[in-house]
Amino acid sequence: MPERDESTVFVLDASVLINFLGSGAVERLLPALPGSVLIADQTFREVLRDPSGRIPPADIRRALAETGLVEVRSLDDTQALLYLELASAPDPDRLDDGEAATVALAVSCSAITVLDETKARRVYRSRFPGHPLESTAGLFRRLNEGERLPPDDLRSALYQALRQARMQVVPDEREWVIRTLGPELAGHCSSLGRYRG
Repeated sequence: MPERDESTVFVLDASVLINFLGSGAVERLLPALPGSVLIADQTFREVLRDPSGRIPPADIRRALAETGLVEVRSLDDTQALLYLELASAPDPDRLDDGEAATVALAVSCSAITVLDETKARRVYRSRFPGHPLESTAGLFRRLNEGERLPPDDLRSALYQALRQARMQVVPDEREWVIRTLGPELAGHCSSLGRYRG
């Protein structure tokens, strides 16, 4: 496996981590990413289940944090101020607690923010246009392009994330996801929308 670039940092939203859990291969995917993986404590508290059913709810924190798959960070005072600003913004720009914490941590660390939810991505792009933004599907693409996992293993994990976790796919990644899965598997993924092969 290619080495990890410690200068690259990904900050995951809860839905992203749930997607990786749903893949059934979280213990292979996260270490294969080309950088370190952080999650804000407020965000981590939203990860309550493993959609694949492999990790019992009571064991999720230990399986993810204590084994080093992700590093859980508490927000410092400056990050907490940005978090509160984002979480208390007037509609339609208010982020939920986990998303607000994800963005506050990522922006302050000059990290890559990983969000899937459409509203959160819109607010992020509007507020922080100079900061990098990624999606779960984009992380799968990075794993694929860096040949960090065997293609069949990556395809299987992607398919399970779509099926088990109902992973959202941002429009920019939809074509790549369908091409990677192939028409037969893609046709079984309701989260890809109206795709019928």
